[in-house]
Amino acid sequence: MADQTIAKYLNELTILTMLRIQGQASRIEIARHLAVTPATVTRLVNNLIERGLVQDVELPNPGRQANREPGRPATNVALNADGAFFFGVEVGVGMLRFALLNLAAAVVEASEMPFNGRMSPEQVADEIALQVNRLKDNPAYRDGLKGVGIAFPGIVRSDGFVVNLPIVGWRDVDFPRLLSPLIDLPFFIENDANAGAFGCAYNDPSLPGTCTLFLKLDAGCGGAVIVDGRLMRGANGTAGEFGHLRLSDDGPLCGCGNRGCLESRIGLAAVAEQFWGTAHLSEIELAELPGQIVAAARRNDARAIETLDSFAHWLVQGLVSLVNLYNPSVVFLAGPLAKLAEAAIDRISEGVSRGIVTGVPAPTLMLSSLRPQEGAIGAAAIAHHHTFDISRVAVITPR
Repeated sequence: MADQTIAKYLNELTILTMLRIQGQASRIEIARHLAVTPATVTRLVNNLIERGLVQDVELPNPGRQANREPGRPATNVALNADGAFFFGVEVGVGMLRFALLNLAAAVVEASEMPFNGRMSPEQVADEIALQVNRLKDNPAYRDGLKGVGIAFPGIVRSDGFVVNLPIVGWRDVDFPRLLSPLIDLPFFIENDANAGAFGCAYNDPSLPGTCTLFLKLDAGCGGAVIVDGRLMRGANGTAGEFGHLRLSDDGPLCGCGNRGCLESRIGLAAVAEQFWGTAHLSEIELAELPGQIVAAARRNDARAIETLDSFAHWLVQGLVSLVNLYNPSVVFLAGPLAKLAEAAIDRISEGVSRGIVTGVPAPTLMLSSLRPQEGAIGAAAIAHHHTFDISRVAVITPR
């Protein structure tokens, strides 16, 4: 009986994943995909219909009404997009970003909440609970809210324990302990770059599945690698700190205490220092900085051109090392500084192609289509995945 229950559960997840990725399908197509009998598919689909997760969709048949054909109309099975919802939160510097996904993993709502100074862990937990309660008070989402994902900008363990978030000033925070008493939904905690990488892969199943690299260009410079459909997490779940790739021994001092890290060359503070002569800008000024540099460079402003050139040079140096290490087929560039990368994308792509090992195919450089909410969308996608998915992408072990 236990084996039958597990088989039923996995088959239902497989149907939901198939419909999310491929779109609506007939019962016969589902039976072939699962390698089960049509009667089994009928039972599985009927159960999913009763739970409000899928629905029958009548196929168009223009000749049916004219010819008065008897019998039941032909139908396909499709996801009921409003059958479930997943809430994602990204904690940033001076900003909380929110995204709500439906069962089809489409964005239903997206917003952000700027704040002055730094929020404490307790304040963030309270705000997440407030937002969850807001959604539960909405009749459209109340019964369908199934899970929450939270993305943090730094080192997070597999169990959700926050090891170090230097850019927001947190260290050794048991965030699950803070949030558990405040919400009654499953929640999943992840590094923001891992969440962004997951969201890009989850929302575009057509991507090559062998190796995808993700680099978030922000105040920090986090990264992630998806290999054979799985996030490469490392022994404790803290892999992907690409911002601390050492490019030299005598470069600028990085927030990690070392010199010459990639982050100290292309992070927001480094870019602000080169363009404005100071890294001590407000969060609002830092957020607007990439757009200002691109606009000034187009006006042939010498300082902006110099800043853009330096950014592109050091980004190429970092990407060459990462591509040589991981041999990705696709590299996603995300975060606010992706605007600078976009302005110099041809130069960066050519630099990577010239710099990597001879004979190795250069990856395709892509800008994240989920900006600026990639962390929140990715966090919500992780909650979606753990609840209703059995796809080629796998992430953290549920708490």
